[in-house]
Amino acid sequence: MKVFLGFVLISGVGWLLDMVSYAALSQLVGVAPAYANFISSMVGVTYVWIIALNRLFDRREYGKSIYLPIYWGYQGASILAYSALISIVAASTINSKIGEILGVPHHLVAKIIITGPNLLTNFIFMTILTRFMKPGAQ
Repeated sequence: MKVFLGFVLISGVGWLLDMVSYAALSQLVGVAPAYANFISSMVGVTYVWIIALNRLFDRREYGKSIYLPIYWGYQGASILAYSALISIVAASTINSKIGEILGVPHHLVAKIIITGPNLLTNFIFMTILTRFMKPGAQ
């Protein structure tokens, strides 16, 4: 549980990086929600990978190993799936109403809604992947 809570905290910072870049891309640049989500999510997951490996999983192979491309590959597939889900949720009437009530763009509400399931699947995958890595490797 301690590792999961640490992952939640580190992911929270990654999520903030993700949300700021997502909002900038979608609001300021006009990038479509699915594309903005993919780009911004890669920023966040790379941050989480580097910090969580050192501080939570006691793994230090992030810079010179095959595991980072594997993680990015998983994240790419995951981000594509969650981006498609964001597009569906963002287009829903309920999501639009929530956005109106909160005074927040509906595509930001959609991203917030999918954050929980995304966090859980990312933690599970990273936990499994790090089991293949050497502890404290340099």
